[in-house]
Amino acid sequence: MKLKNVSKFFDKTKAVDAYNALYSFKCQVEPLDMYRTEGTRIKIRNMSTAPGVTIPARRVIKIDDQAYIVSDSSLDHWSGEAIRSRYVLQGADHVVEIRTISQVLEDVAGVQAFASIDFNKYGTDERDSSRYHPQYHIYFGKETVEEDYVVHTPSSNYLVKNSYLTPAGIVDALANELDDPVVQVSVSAGRAYDPVTDNYTATTSSVRAILVRWQEYFEYLTQGSTKYERGDAQLFVLPAVPAKAGDTVIISGEDFKVLSHLDRTGYRTLHIRREP
Repeated sequence: MKLKNVSKFFDKTKAVDAYNALYSFKCQVEPLDMYRTEGTRIKIRNMSTAPGVTIPARRVIKIDDQAYIVSDSSLDHWSGEAIRSRYVLQGADHVVEIRTISQVLEDVAGVQAFASIDFNKYGTDERDSSRYHPQYHIYFGKETVEEDYVVHTPSSNYLVKNSYLTPAGIVDALANELDDPVVQVSVSAGRAYDPVTDNYTATTSSVRAILVRWQEYFEYLTQGSTKYERGDAQLFVLPAVPAKAGDTVIISGEDFKVLSHLDRTGYRTLHIRREP
């Protein structure tokens, strides 16, 4: 009997595609070794299958009720023949929604995906406050997650700062935690002088926006760009919102002056400052 067939005989654990329960396969999962776990990575396991087994395209499986992200494979060989495929499993305890900034502003549904969210570090900025701003690694299977995407869970929101495909074949998105990203703001734009009433008039509209700390998303294009001052913020709005330098934005009853704007792909950023 071939060694490959012997090892296949012990594939007794059923794994199911986390996104399509109609597809399943048999595998072996090694017992949890407490000496090789630390912190939040306690749900990392090792799995092996017969070489011909196909892993689901989005690289997430379920064993019992636990979801796992599946790494790329590494083959074991004997006498020149592949006998086992080995994988690393990362426990995925969160179901998140992945959206672009424009999708959030347009209130368009994004992509639902399983993810693992691991704390990375705290950041502070003494120019603003002593408050800690947490940053996380968010791990995915084969998902499209790019810079400036918004990842939403029922309790938190994250702005992706960067993402890359790890050597293990898992997508790692480095993201900063945000407050509730969607706020309803009033924009007073198109300020014009009326000589009849001797007053200035403006068109006021209520729009969806994303309010973030200025440090989360700024870019000095020239030496003449308006420099940061304490309390400044960045506001993301759709390109159709006619806000420009000098206009007023009202957020939770407070007036903010628009200092500058930059047009991005699918949205516009406003540098705003609280008016005295």
